[in-house]
Amino acid sequence: MSEPLPMTPLRRLRDRLSLAQAALAVAAVALAGGVGTPSLLAVSGLVAVAWWRPLPAIPSVSAQRAWTALVLAALLATFARVVLRAELIDAGVDFLLLLVAQRMFNRQRAREHAQLLLLGSLLMVVGAVINTELSYPVLLGAYLVTAIMGLCANNLMAEGERLGARVMPVIDREGHARRRSLWRSAGGVAVVAGLGALLTFLLFPRFGVGVLLRGRLASEVRSGFSEDLELGGFGTIKSDATVVMRIRPDEPPGSDRTTWHLRGSSFDHYEGGRWQHGREGTPGPLQIAQGYRSVTDQGRPRLVRSPTRELSARPIPGFAASTRIAQATIVLEDIGAEVLLVPSDPVAVRVLSRGSFEALPIPVGARNHEVRLIRPPGPVQYRVVWRPDEPTRDELAAAGHPVVPSALGAYLQRSASLDPEVGRLAQRLAADATTRLHVVDAIMGHLRGYEYTLEQRVSDRVRDGADPIVGFLLDTRAGHCEYFATAMVVLLREVGVPARIVNGYYGAHHNAVGEFYAVRQADAHSWVEVHFGPLGWVTFDPTPPSGRYAGDDAPWWPAATELIDALRNSYLEHVIDYDLGKQLAALERLGLRRGDRPLDGMSRGWWLAALGLGLGLWLWRRAAARRRARVRPETRWMLAVLARVQQLGVPCEPHQSPQRIAERVRGAGIMGADELQRFVQRYEVVRFGPAPTNQARHDLRRLARATLRSLQHPRAGHDGTSSSGSM
Repeated sequence: MSEPLPMTPLRRLRDRLSLAQAALAVAAVALAGGVGTPSLLAVSGLVAVAWWRPLPAIPSVSAQRAWTALVLAALLATFARVVLRAELIDAGVDFLLLLVAQRMFNRQRAREHAQLLLLGSLLMVVGAVINTELSYPVLLGAYLVTAIMGLCANNLMAEGERLGARVMPVIDREGHARRRSLWRSAGGVAVVAGLGALLTFLLFPRFGVGVLLRGRLASEVRSGFSEDLELGGFGTIKSDATVVMRIRPDEPPGSDRTTWHLRGSSFDHYEGGRWQHGREGTPGPLQIAQGYRSVTDQGRPRLVRSPTRELSARPIPGFAASTRIAQATIVLEDIGAEVLLVPSDPVAVRVLSRGSFEALPIPVGARNHEVRLIRPPGPVQYRVVWRPDEPTRDELAAAGHPVVPSALGAYLQRSASLDPEVGRLAQRLAADATTRLHVVDAIMGHLRGYEYTLEQRVSDRVRDGADPIVGFLLDTRAGHCEYFATAMVVLLREVGVPARIVNGYYGAHHNAVGEFYAVRQADAHSWVEVHFGPLGWVTFDPTPPSGRYAGDDAPWWPAATELIDALRNSYLEHVIDYDLGKQLAALERLGLRRGDRPLDGMSRGWWLAALGLGLGLWLWRRAAARRRARVRPETRWMLAVLARVQQLGVPCEPHQSPQRIAERVRGAGIMGADELQRFVQRYEVVRFGPAPTNQARHDLRRLARATLRSLQHPRAGHDGTSSSGSM
């Protein structure tokens, strides 16, 4: 077995930089959900072993063969995943992670570290494609500085490998001693690179976000938005402050907390504590109307134009405010479900493009008036039109007790698992009711005496196998919104009133920083829709008000939460969704005009490119001046003398000492060799001895000037040619 590779300070710094840049790149992908937990744990374990094991000076042949076989097998598996399962990003990321681990086990030479830097840059590119979070620009800034510093350290080590073992200790010592200046230089280069990236971002036409994958690849499915719903789901997320949607209403409601019921999924079939989408539920196709996809009633779109040519809702007889509409623009995060969140009593929706060449997904109507959308990962932006008003109590009472048509039979389904006592309870509550509204009032009045709690209280009856809603109604009389809504639907159906449960979100918090309304996961809620004949489905919420607003205290630090969410929304709007249209608008706002017409795209590009070039040149000159100012005076004088020696034809190699160079000058017969010898001796005293005084530096400077004047070719004679440098 070979001896362990000696870990010198510069080599250790390079190792840490290689690991750090790879870690930052992996984090950029992992925070977007692009790395599976098993893959991340496996690679982390391999890298940890590679980091702590003694690194052999020469890799063993058997280890190299084993890694080669593993990489080839992984490559074949990657192709199989791409072809058979269409997992291009996931398979590619896993393969890159394996290559990172393989290089960490074999990182003896500069070549391997250069490959690690390349792998890190590829992972950062993947992160740029799939990571829409604010974390990416932060990680990118840290990555640029770290990777550039790693490149500098690796180049120094590569030079040491090229020049040989005798020179390597000198390079190692000098490189490590100057690491602070290298860090400053890396930071400066990162700033210049960032400015260049910004100019590229502003100038070059963009294809929009639809061309590549965007957003999280692996999103957690939120409770209530799958194909079925088991009682108890929403109670586990009432403390989750994650923002799921941002709403910009055309007419702000004028309050910090709205009362919108934002419907997502609606269920009609209940059995044994589980809601499902039944096959008999009323279909709700969407039709194109006025540039929107409109909800339909009896085959007619709800969205129409009023006589004044303004958008309005189709009138409903007996509902005076039925034609009034409200509109808003919504950005919905990837919640892991193919539903669009719309306010109750939706009228129409229209998906908005988030990029110039993005293929717009088409919303479709589903059963129970759900609005669904098959879309790629990431946020979706859309316009929504809805009726903000509900029928008044007088209008609901006037509907009487309408006959239930056969098409609504699915909403009268009664669970076979219910205790007969539930039916008797419903009959008692509705015994004196003369209208459907009276039935609803009686049941809601009964549930008003129940306790709202997030605790999952289970009665003995339920432990013995009874339906959970039976335990809620007859035993514990305590639960959260899902139990209240389910109980109301069950009781209404027991007395022949069509009803269904709806899951979504209740209310929205005004974000004063970003000027939008934010809906958090903690605002998840369930409520009831009751059919009132010609008035259609009407929203009722049996949950106590304290339970509806359970998400109000979710943010640990509300002010910081609002600021961060506003920043993220701006990042999504102005960076992730920056397309050709926004690019031209941004350039137009810069006032770039030629006469009375805007500059064309090419002129804009040249103008801004010249501005960026001038700014970059100024920064480069400023950095160069600072670097010169940081060089010690005696070192600067020595460099001037060596430059003169180079002009006289004597090469000055980096590994040669000044004494050796002075001897070569004497051997070449160059005039001034004695002055050079005295200057070198004095330089070594001033540079490497105790802290020099001002007088010592002054004497050295005079000696340097004399040396520059005396250094000449023998045949030059005394023609008076000399070089005094710039001292």
